This record gives sequence, structure tokens and C-alpha cells, in this order.
Amino acid sequence: MAGWNVEAMGQAGLSDSTIQVARPVAGSIARRTGRSEDEILSLLGAAFLAMTLIDFIRTVIAVVKAGRSGVQRPGGPAARR
Repeated sequence: MAGWNVEAMGQAGLSDSTIQVARPVAGSIARRTGRSEDEILSLLGAAFLAMTLIDFIRTVIAVVKAGRSGVQRPGGPAARR
């Protein structure tokens, strides 16, 4: 992917709260592996993006299933009535 800044793309997955956790971890990993801290931060950011995407897809699937079957999760709006 010539011309793409992959490190910046990975780091875009880090929010203010996650970067506070990721920065010390990335520094520790970088010292042990010989990789730069920016490379490790981009990998951690990519992992956070992947987890967020998976959670979003699971939510969409649950919404579609509920829409098709009319069945809702326990504790959902219908259970509170």
C-alpha cells in the first residue's frame, strides 16, 4: 500500500482514554522487541478498531434478527414494560 500512512491509520483507533493505557504498554513492548513505539501504538490502535468493528457487526446482526423475528434480548425495552 504505497503512499498510505499505516501507522497513522492504526493510531486513529486510539481514543484519549485508550491511548493513556496503550502508551506505557507500547513503550514496554517496544523496548523488548526493538520496534518503535509508534509501530506498537499503531498495532494496538488497529486491535481496538477491530474489536469495535466486531462489536458493531454483532449489534447490527442482533438488530436484524430482532427485526425479523420480533424477539428481543432479555432486559430490552419490551422487558421493562
